[in-house]
This record gives sequence, structure tokens and C-alpha cells, in this order.
Amino acid sequence: MSKNVIFSVLKMPFISLFAILTLFFAPTLAQASTPTSSKQIDAERMVVATPEDHAMSQNLPKVSSKNLSPMQQLQLMQTNHAMTDYGLFFVNITPASIESFRYYHAYADNKNYAQLTTMDGIQQEILQRGDIISYFSPLYPTFSIRGHYIIDNFPSILWANLKNVSKYYDIIPVGMNRIADHVVTTLRIVPKDGYRDQLVLFLNAKNHMLLRQDILDHNGNLLAQFRVVDFIPLTNVKKFISALDALDMPPFISTKLQSPKSAFSWKPTWLPNGFHLIKQTVNTLNGKTIETQFYSDGIFSFTINVAPSIIPDAPDKNWSRGALSLYTRTQNNQDFTCIGEIPVSTAKRIIENIKSN
Repeated sequence: MSKNVIFSVLKMPFISLFAILTLFFAPTLAQASTPTSSKQIDAERMVVATPEDHAMSQNLPKVSSKNLSPMQQLQLMQTNHAMTDYGLFFVNITPASIESFRYYHAYADNKNYAQLTTMDGIQQEILQRGDIISYFSPLYPTFSIRGHYIIDNFPSILWANLKNVSKYYDIIPVGMNRIADHVVTTLRIVPKDGYRDQLVLFLNAKNHMLLRQDILDHNGNLLAQFRVVDFIPLTNVKKFISALDALDMPPFISTKLQSPKSAFSWKPTWLPNGFHLIKQTVNTLNGKTIETQFYSDGIFSFTINVAPSIIPDAPDKNWSRGALSLYTRTQNNQDFTCIGEIPVSTAKRIIENIKSN
């Protein structure tokens, strides 16, 4: 992917990195995308929890946090986020920015209904009705995509496949704290290697809802924070659902992305343990072919993008903002770029270990 395209994507308002990656890697967003192999289907299942997973976890005992294991607390966190009625006011904080949001969620007839609204600057909204998720903004044309949840601006731990996460992270209970006037239990999720960042989660001690997440680097420095400032029960649930049901959702968008007909001429020969190939696609942008692979370990994600170089023999470039990093190397008249929620040093090592088939 060219550097100009990358940085224009990073400046897109409101839409999260994961949603941007979704737009890049879904062959046709008007339909469910088809992975390029059964192996990729298995990988996708490993890193993303589905509504069926949450329905199964409803059998967990409804007891206080002190009687639950860390894994049970995380399972209840995911279930209650996806299958209860509530409202949240929250902020996302990085060293460079603070963004505030309002979120309402209801669950009825096995469907999710939700509204996410920006609280600062130009008002922008994302609405969900069942598996239809629609984006409304004066900054770009409205559109809809298919999805289980609104993932924009929320921590990915809320829908990660926890069985896969526990293979590559240690989940450590830390103690009690207080967030947004609620008593919380604190869990630290520490990678079993030094190639990714760590999480600190603060869960409501009564309903196990996530009220805060800190992303820390290996030195303990804060990279990004999700923080709930107010949590309220959602009243008039029927009225909220009726209003969403009555809306005319914008049309679904399609992209020209397509799954490759043959294997790429390159491949990464080193990845941190636990990162699996989810999808790979080929895109044509401004007359240039971009080959992309999307990887995730269930919590963090990154992509490798290969495109014809703009400046031959350009020096390596790196960039980071909060938990998001980018590393680019030009080699053999091609730009190799790794972008995602991993340390710059990890992105650099991935790019350094890309070999020709």
C-alpha cells in the first residue's frame, strides 16, 4: 500500500482501525465474505467470538466476581456487552487525542440494536439493526455493511475468542478498584512473549461490564485507554428498538477487492506466536495492484501490504500513534508495509523477514 494511501486512511474520522481493515479485506461487503481456504475459516473462528458463543456462555453462574475465575469474568463481560440493555458514555484516550462517545444497546429476539454517536465536533453515528450496521456522517456518503456488532471505538477483547487468547496471554487478577463510581475487579492480560502489548481491564464487580481498558507497552507506559465515564440502564427499550426498525438504512457497499487466484510471490517467514492469517486480498488502487494479508491473535491485529514503490530505494520509515504502529521498507521496487496494533519493533521484524516464494 502506498504511503499516501496509508496516511489518508489513518486520518479518516470516527471509523476505527478494525473497521477500516474490514473495509479493505471484505471481497463484497453486501454479502458475507468468503475466505480463500478452509484453513482461513478456522483461523477466523479462532480469533472472533460469535453471538452463538455468547449464548453458550449464558450458562455461567450468576455470582459475584470473587467466586469466578478470571476466564469466567471475561466470558460474562462479553455476554453482557452483547446481550443486555444499557447505555454508555465513554472516552478513548491516546497521547495525542481524546474522543468521547455515547452508546446505547438493546438485545431482543436474538438481535442486537445499537447506536454509537460522537460527542465532540461534527456529529457522526453508527446504527445497528440485527446484522445491518450503517454509518452516517456529513464527511462521507452513508453506507451499510453486514456484521455481528458495532466494533468501532470499542476494545477488541469484547469479541475475542477467549480460548485462543489464553494460549498466548496470561490472565492475572490484580484486585479491586473503582471506576465511574462502580466497584471493579482488575485483570492484567500479559503476553507470553515480548512482541505485543499488554492490557489492564477493569470490570464492574456486579455485572462484569468492561468499564476501562489500558493498553500498555512492555515498560508499562500507557499507549491508549478506553474509559467509561457513565453507565446507565437503558429505559424505553421497546421505543428504542421501534425507532431503529422504522429507519431506512443506507445501501450496502461493495468493493472491487478480490481473493487472489494464486499464491502471492512473497510470504512472512516470522510472526509472533498466535497470529493467524485471517484473509488475503488483491486490490487495485489508482492503477496499482496492492496485495494484502490480514493477521490477528484475537486481541491485536495487523496487515502486511505490498505495492509498487513510489520512490525507488527509499529509506525505511516508521510511525506510531498510541497503540497503532506502521513500518515500511522499499525493496526490489516494492513497498512492504506492516500496520497495526503491535510495537514498531515487531512490525519491523515482520517486514525484515518477508521472503520471496
